[in-house]
Amino acid sequence: MEGEAVRFGIIGLGLIYRIAHVLAFQEPEKARAVAVCDLDEGLVAAQAQALGARGYHSYSDLLADPDVEAVDIILPHNLHFAVAKAALEAGKHVVIEKPMTVASQDSLALITLAQRLGLRFTVAENTRFIPAYAEVKRLIQAGVIGEPTLVRTLISGSEIERLTDSSLWKGRKDGSCGGVIIDGGAHSFYLLKWLIGEVASLQALAGKLVPESEVEDWAVVTGRFTTGGLFSVEFTFTSGGPWNERLEVHGREGLIVSDQLREPSALYYSHKRDYDGTPLVGAPFAPRTWKYRSIADGILDFAAAVRENRPTGVDPMDGWYAVRMVEKAYESVATGKPASFD
Repeated sequence: MEGEAVRFGIIGLGLIYRIAHVLAFQEPEKARAVAVCDLDEGLVAAQAQALGARGYHSYSDLLADPDVEAVDIILPHNLHFAVAKAALEAGKHVVIEKPMTVASQDSLALITLAQRLGLRFTVAENTRFIPAYAEVKRLIQAGVIGEPTLVRTLISGSEIERLTDSSLWKGRKDGSCGGVIIDGGAHSFYLLKWLIGEVASLQALAGKLVPESEVEDWAVVTGRFTTGGLFSVEFTFTSGGPWNERLEVHGREGLIVSDQLREPSALYYSHKRDYDGTPLVGAPFAPRTWKYRSIADGILDFAAAVRENRPTGVDPMDGWYAVRMVEKAYESVATGKPASFD
């Protein structure tokens, strides 16, 4: 099938599909949607017509469609494991929205199952496809800032409207299985692993400012890498500004700062008196589109991995590791103590 477009079934037509994942399927020469599935009949009818795809209301019926080679799963967190497992058992390649699952042992089970069946499987982690982060990774690997001593991240935006609506899964423990730690942490913890490596220990604080919600809407997680460097990550779902991600990587010989709302979006400071910094040319300023474009690029990379029979750009084990860090962060919140990694 090398050179042919991968034929996708899409399971879940909610908001993140309609503003981000759909962009990938607007390049049908690479990823062609042949089937869509959702419980909402109106969404199925509209998307089936727009994409020229067949519509289903049961994911089991979609998985039985022999024309579907791969599935893009975009569902509430609590459904990830069961649907992904069924898709793999049906012989479909699988890419699933983050977090991979809500329990790390389930993530590992899916990775193992996909390997046994010879199928491509990974998490739709857009962090890997944000140009600024790719530039930061390149500079770290080149050693231009020396040994990293501190990594700081911030994910900020507003989920107040969805958190206060009990008819939606976002603010309910039964659907989301957590708040900013499992939602934002899936991104930041993946980024830490991808940029630097494994974590030795962490400590977390969390709470909520939205009383109607069942889940935390802010958190701070700090810790130490096995290499000795430190990290600090922050999350908030109550920011009145646009969605943003900020990253600082401090090294003994320099500093890199990325901020999606700043122009330029990434700067390299080469020494302690370099007050101006050097813009990273591979990191365009795109405050309105960086999030959605990177999500779509991740789906297209997955399609290319299936088409070319190569590993996915996002190592599924890094997706598993992010879930493991989420578990450790919740453990620390519950005990009020640091949590260590084996």
